[in-house]
Amino acid sequence: MADEAEKQVIYQPKKMYNSMLKKQYHDTAASYFDDLCAKSGVSKEENAALIKQLNQAEAKYNEALKARNKVAGKKTLLIVLAVISFIAAIAGIFVGTSDWELAFIGWIMLGVGLVLAIAFILIEVMTVEKKLKAAQSVLDEAKKKKDEILAACYKNTAPLNDMLDWGAPQEIMEKATPIIDLDPIFMGDRLQALMEKFGFEEVTDPNQSVLEVLSGQIQGNPFVLEKVLDCTMYEKTYEGTLTIHWTTTSRDSQGRIQTHHHSQTLHAYVKKPAPRYTAITQLVYGSEAAPHLRFSRTPVHAEKMSEKERQSFIKKRIKKLDKEEVKDLGNISENFTKMGDDEFDALFGAYDRNNEVEFRLLYTPLAIRNTLDLMKNPEPYGDDFSIYKKNMITVVRSEHSQRFDYSSSPTNFMGYDLSKMKDEFVAYCDKFIMNLFFDLAPVISVPLYQIHKPYDYIFKTPYRSNFSSFEQETLANGLDPMLFIPDGAGRDLPLILKAESASRRGSGDSVRVNAMSFVEVPMVDYVSVFGGDGSWHSVPVHWIRYDEVHKISNMGIAKVGASRKAYLEGKDSNFGGSPLRAAMTHFERGLMAIFEGNEDFLEELNDTLVEYFVDK
Repeated sequence: MADEAEKQVIYQPKKMYNSMLKKQYHDTAASYFDDLCAKSGVSKEENAALIKQLNQAEAKYNEALKARNKVAGKKTLLIVLAVISFIAAIAGIFVGTSDWELAFIGWIMLGVGLVLAIAFILIEVMTVEKKLKAAQSVLDEAKKKKDEILAACYKNTAPLNDMLDWGAPQEIMEKATPIIDLDPIFMGDRLQALMEKFGFEEVTDPNQSVLEVLSGQIQGNPFVLEKVLDCTMYEKTYEGTLTIHWTTTSRDSQGRIQTHHHSQTLHAYVKKPAPRYTAITQLVYGSEAAPHLRFSRTPVHAEKMSEKERQSFIKKRIKKLDKEEVKDLGNISENFTKMGDDEFDALFGAYDRNNEVEFRLLYTPLAIRNTLDLMKNPEPYGDDFSIYKKNMITVVRSEHSQRFDYSSSPTNFMGYDLSKMKDEFVAYCDKFIMNLFFDLAPVISVPLYQIHKPYDYIFKTPYRSNFSSFEQETLANGLDPMLFIPDGAGRDLPLILKAESASRRGSGDSVRVNAMSFVEVPMVDYVSVFGGDGSWHSVPVHWIRYDEVHKISNMGIAKVGASRKAYLEGKDSNFGGSPLRAAMTHFERGLMAIFEGNEDFLEELNDTLVEYFVDK
């Protein structure tokens, strides 16, 4: 955590990001990777030489593949020609035996067809097959060589791959922006402070599960970035069809009866409940600034408007506000008063605010200027964010974060080509930090959110476990879902994993996990539809009935307190004899989740891990 003396208030976040922080983040990420590379002992020169060999081997492999495919194409052509020739010969037999006048032509077709077929087969067997075998041999050798060099490349970068860890983007962001402190783990005491002091709420809905979480603070004001999987039921429309046939008769102009055949495809629909899964990412910020203020606003995407379109939009909206024609502007507070800045009033909104005094304390002229700058400029995201403030909690939900993976998993940038690994690592860190920074930007554009430091807090009640329920569910979702899946549940459906209860076990937690899913039962309804034949028909509509099912499992969380590299080394040595099955564990950010880790096992494991890593 950065020293207070090193911190600074970011008064103009967007301007500071573009002029300084963006490059600072990028350079810090590049230096971070270079330092890791140096510590790992991986030689850049040796890796570059191996990659050069790999590129040459891949080029030879591609040449061999092209040559093999060319010969294989000739083989296919000869086989096709032989088949056609045989067909022509057989056709000649039928022609020669069916009509004596065409017998001569038929026998010629038979003779020529047989000769050509045999010729094509002989060429394929005696020449092309040998060339194909030789070409395949060259291809196999080229592939073997390529695979050997690729394995050498992976072996070369293995020490660096082992050192890549989950917390890299967070460390880089803290180094470049001391005011933003990020937690390695979302601990129980941080969550308890958010709940008791700021009114933050846990994700208690049984139909929601936390997939990712990141916590931190700005000048003592805590924030949480959460990604939650939400399951809701909706009315899904199923369609069924039935094709019917009938005949009608009529008389033509000469009095003759004619029969007409008709067909029609009947369509029927039914609506049935079905689950819909949505992942929602949002940032929750706790601050005592404007503690009684409530408001909400949604994006108008000002960045997509031309200057002319924006001015027209502002003019129309202000006119509605002046005339109180506000039905299409959402819930308008009875006490709403314009700020006197038409551009901000029109673009930002927040018409449902309940406290004009506190709103003006937040949105000073500098805060308004910062916010408008954030909204009007399309780089990097513009006005893509909603804000919901409820007393001391402010929620920011941006469109760009719904499309980003904040997990920081090392698999995002592990590889065998050092140069590409560095590019991917730096690119991911740049994107991670930019997404998080501009989730925070609507908050830190308001200086009071940074300047206002909370009073010291004394816990009323200790949190029930070492780790927050957010961390517990994130780790549960990191385990193999097949461990939790209820009997009969659809394997293609996401699981909703809830940490229902937890208790401390040394430095770890014992957690009771409730897995919710659905059994998919095929059903069919018959819907009566009137057809063109004048009759009613029962059209089958197939649909799926979703029966909710649950399974309760136990999960242990042990605080390894080590890097990913140290963990992998400990796992290889089985942590001094502690029985762990790889398929039933998950490690990230210094924490290890163990499926069905009972209380006694967890306490024993915690002691083993502490002893192992202290000795290390």
